[in-house]
Amino acid sequence: MSSENILTGPDMQHMSIEALRQRVNEVDLFAEIEPNQKERLIVALKQAGHVVGYIGDGINDASALHVADVGISVANAVDVAKEAAEIVLWRKTLRYWSRASGKAELLLPTR
Repeated sequence: MSSENILTGPDMQHMSIEALRQRVNEVDLFAEIEPNQKERLIVALKQAGHVVGYIGDGINDASALHVADVGISVANAVDVAKEAAEIVLWRKTLRYWSRASGKAELLLPTR
């Protein structure tokens, strides 16, 4: 993977939303993203035409979970993260995920 295909939080900090929206289509890996940058990144991805799923378990993930097309949290997450998510995984395995994801269009609310 080329370092040109990686976007870090420090690099993102100096980008306008328009520059970020254009850059997200070229990036393979986002790294060192600060909690306050997560929502901005998700908005840029959505504005670039992507459908965005986000998984988080902390209080600093709540805004990103809310703005994502699909917010996913886990059973041991803080309450605010579970409340912001559309899906909460209650088991410590992804074994059931493949069955559920096939029915996702039936389960997820439209916004």
